[in-house]
Amino acid sequence: MSLRTFATPRPVAYLTWYGQSCFLLESVAGGRVVMDPIPRNIGYVPPADLRADAVTVSHEHQDHNNVALVHGKPKILRGLTQDKKGWMKIDEKVKDISIRSVGVYHDSKQGAELGLTTVFVFETGGVRVAHLGDLGHLLTDHQIAAIGSVDVVMVPVGGVWTLDARGATAVVDQIRPRLAIVPMHYRTEMVTIKELAKVDAFLAGRTHVRRETNPRMAITGLRVRPAAETVILRFP
Repeated sequence: MSLRTFATPRPVAYLTWYGQSCFLLESVAGGRVVMDPIPRNIGYVPPADLRADAVTVSHEHQDHNNVALVHGKPKILRGLTQDKKGWMKIDEKVKDISIRSVGVYHDSKQGAELGLTTVFVFETGGVRVAHLGDLGHLLTDHQIAAIGSVDVVMVPVGGVWTLDARGATAVVDQIRPRLAIVPMHYRTEMVTIKELAKVDAFLAGRTHVRRETNPRMAITGLRVRPAAETVILRFP
């Protein structure tokens, strides 16, 4: 009888959280995309030397659109038109990361209260990562189809201006990510936006919860649990 050694799967990408809805997606080939860059006045301390090849902006609220945070002359991909009354149609590739957009609303009244926002879907190394922006409603069948199959989803859970815990749970059930669910846009010890709810209500009753000890996670493309993990990244 021969023994077989199974190597630990190699990551195909890395995801780093800088607070609120700001993330860095890095491919193993070197592509870098920053999502919803944050300002320096809401409690989090983003790195001074953050560089990327592209920056995505889901909508034009000040805690999501600080493109000056990112160095290196990145390509700026804004989800909304200049007048904020429509969505840009984005479908392109920056280095080895494909990026496309899906228009959604910031509230449950088709934007009547808070306007529009954007879902961005990224693909690299055979995995798809969806950033839901400041989504404020359940998805329609058309929006679900436009987003498509997803491996990792970043979902707002703090309520007030976005989905709350119950709404976020329902949207995750609609999208059914294969690998991981990463909560965002919730109250932490650092953020100065205290109206947001903590992540606890979203986690209540969830199985397969993993708390990272740092703000960065590896994406391998292989599922290690029977269902998608909920990954809590430690705020920086």
